[in-house]
Amino acid sequence: MDDKLSNFHMIIADSGSTKTTWRISNNGYEFFDFNTDGINPYFQSAQDISNIVKNQLFPQLNDSLIGALDILHFYGAGCSNSEKTNIVSSGLKSGFEKWEVNVEHDLLASARALLGNESGIACILGTGSNSCLYLNGIIAENIPSWGYQFGDFGSGAHIGKELIQAYANNQYSDSLKKELEKTGIDRETILNNVYQKPLPNRYLASYSKIAGNFLNNNEINELVVSCFEKFFKHQVEIYTDFSKYPVSFVGSVAFHFTKQLHEAAKRRNIKLGTTLKEPIDGLFNYHLKLLK
Repeated sequence: MDDKLSNFHMIIADSGSTKTTWRISNNGYEFFDFNTDGINPYFQSAQDISNIVKNQLFPQLNDSLIGALDILHFYGAGCSNSEKTNIVSSGLKSGFEKWEVNVEHDLLASARALLGNESGIACILGTGSNSCLYLNGIIAENIPSWGYQFGDFGSGAHIGKELIQAYANNQYSDSLKKELEKTGIDRETILNNVYQKPLPNRYLASYSKIAGNFLNNNEINELVVSCFEKFFKHQVEIYTDFSKYPVSFVGSVAFHFTKQLHEAAKRRNIKLGTTLKEPIDGLFNYHLKLLK
């Protein structure tokens, strides 16, 4: 084993709004994965983030491993400006002061995992959504995300929101409406969770799972395809020479709704590339290459 790697201990964290995957390497190539709640500075304070590290991550690790860690590469949703990255960095460092902490946007994580230093369009379709034109290892263009209320097209939150909206507008057939009501869809419950409780985007995204259970129904299938078409229209087709590049995806929504994503791409004449459920393997390999 390379001596440079044998004594190197790092954490690579990939965080969406719902889940954070922590990959801990204690000798370069050997690694362990752990999961905690998601981290997003738009919804959580530095103290909230510190509590996740102390109460969810650290109990899964032994003291000697914690003490040996050198550097943390954290990629997270919402880490789009200095104010938000400082919140995350502060929360993480209060978990363990010795860490060298690098905080980057989850969009860069997706691009590095999918494309390395190649060129293409890298996208996220999870609880939220985002995209970028990635040229030779650099994000050249990005359409800023406006979040679940004004954008996040094609995301779990968007699919869930559209499913609820169509129900609220009485747009479903009677038979589908009855089937959806059997899942527990209820006006007061929805309004309470969206307007009164924390993390409404995560709550809305939970309805994308209901959509996933009804894909054999043409109304729901078309709703999902339509969400992806809006994603391509608003978050892909405006990039310079977009048709020249493959469009690749990271995220659970892209992974689980592959058929609908391909149908939307076909309708919009989009050339698809790779789809990954999670970027952690690609990120790990990316950082290992930098150490060699």
